Amino acid sequence: MKTDAIIIGTELDGLIAAIRLREHGYSVRMIGNGGGSLHYAPEGIHVLGFSPRNDEEIVCEPLDIISQLDQSHPYRKVGIDQIRNALDWFVNISGEIHQKITISGHNELAVSATGLSIPVYGTSEHQATVGKIGGKTAALVRFRGYRDFPVELVAIELGKTGTKTEIVDVVAPGDAVENAALAKAFDELEETDSYFTALKDSIPSYADVMLFPAVMGLSNFHRTLASAERVLGMPCLEVPTLPPSVPGMRLERALTNYLRNGTASLHSCSGISGSSFETDRIVVWDDMGRQYEASLVIVSNGGVLMGGLDVDSYGVVHETSFGFKTYQSEPLKPTTVGRSLNALHITGVETDDALRPQRNGSGFCRNAFVTGRTLPHWNPAMECSTEGVCVATGWAAAENAHEYLESLNVA
Repeated sequence: MKTDAIIIGTELDGLIAAIRLREHGYSVRMIGNGGGSLHYAPEGIHVLGFSPRNDEEIVCEPLDIISQLDQSHPYRKVGIDQIRNALDWFVNISGEIHQKITISGHNELAVSATGLSIPVYGTSEHQATVGKIGGKTAALVRFRGYRDFPVELVAIELGKTGTKTEIVDVVAPGDAVENAALAKAFDELEETDSYFTALKDSIPSYADVMLFPAVMGLSNFHRTLASAERVLGMPCLEVPTLPPSVPGMRLERALTNYLRNGTASLHSCSGISGSSFETDRIVVWDDMGRQYEASLVIVSNGGVLMGGLDVDSYGVVHETSFGFKTYQSEPLKPTTVGRSLNALHITGVETDDALRPQRNGSGFCRNAFVTGRTLPHWNPAMECSTEGVCVATGWAAAENAHEYLESLNVA
């Protein structure tokens, strides 16, 4: 059966594009080979944390310096108006899926998994930030037997921000000592008030705020944290853990469920083995030989880091599913680790300003678009910009695809 759009990958940008296309009334099919990089993403929306001129200089107003980025950067291709529209739209969607993100118009400092302060543009209600805990005394929870939360390191770094900490050892519900399993145990906890009442005596009376590792549930974390605040009588916030990221998994699950409720077709655990391009028609085959047809394709498969692009034995990157032209500053070599790491991040499929790729040496494809980490000319690690670029390019690709599909109807 033919759909209007096929989206390759289950990255944040692909989910954004799929939801936006569904809002425009188009049929959508997503094909991915497993969970995307949201499983490794900290909480919040990072738009641009560090200056393009100095990666140690924190940016206060990220949207004000978009014009200082290189013309080839994805933000410059999307444009400031579409970036603003995409972020406003995402804030609305986040509320609908009960993953509410708040944007104040400037970067805040969020607490990272190691306690470092990281600039973030959009934050959630229970996300620990310096603004929420600075100058206070925090009870820092350590679940016994749990190793994915370096609590001593977090305590040291928080002390540098003026936050006093007291580490509190707590027994987790059930026998789980792994992130996703711990979150599931909290979801299944029948008497949350009783659980927090039992640990109340362990909390110092002088504590102003509770800091839990971000594993307080996948589906019912709002209920769990509300119960904790009610019983303990103070704000209860979450600090990121080492991967996998439960907040990222929450967001992926919520967006995926939202899509399924909108009758989009989602195929997980399936890669692309081949494709055929024709005028206004694309056919793809998955790893099981199943054939899917659409008017256009959006490629959001996470680039090299998530297996969307291949690296040959010479360190050269290729896009093998569709034959799209790639950009690479230099081959990836183990002898030049620093330079190769940067080259790895800024490698991707070359596109025009409408995010359309070139294929097999021909012109830019009218019916294909590329988003997120599959795009080149940006370094998410140095810029602290991953979610912002994914939201902006996912939105822009959907809008450009909408224009293309409308032109088919007019013709």
